[in-house]
Amino acid sequence: MGIARIDKSNVGVLLIDVQPAFVDLAFPAGGPGGEALMLRLEHLLMLAEMMDLPTVTTFETPTSENGELAERLESVFPAHGKRFVKSFFGCASEPDIASALKAAEVRQWAVAGAETDVCVLQSTLGLLETGYEV
Repeated sequence: MGIARIDKSNVGVLLIDVQPAFVDLAFPAGGPGGEALMLRLEHLLMLAEMMDLPTVTTFETPTSENGELAERLESVFPAHGKRFVKSFFGCASEPDIASALKAAEVRQWAVAGAETDVCVLQSTLGLLETGYEV
């Protein structure tokens, strides 16, 4: 089985739980790793807007504690993007999110996020299990 190449007409962007609480936990005191992550995510979201790629972002509940998108990501989040609050680690287990991914009519997802050891991993595994390319 070969590695699939990204097809810009068949790819969407899935941003998972890039919430202030998780970014601060992974990169205390705004260390250089946090800045590098945020810069890359800004670029990804700008590309998604420029190329009109389906874009979905998730927020782990409770958003009252974890927050939603950081201001700098909020300012570049595509106008056509969809936002969901989730209760499970893997977003493919959430019916509303799974429906939005299916409605995007793409087979490939560029996945990025915070808390990669749990939510990003579980979401990626769920996408693969569902038949998407990640």
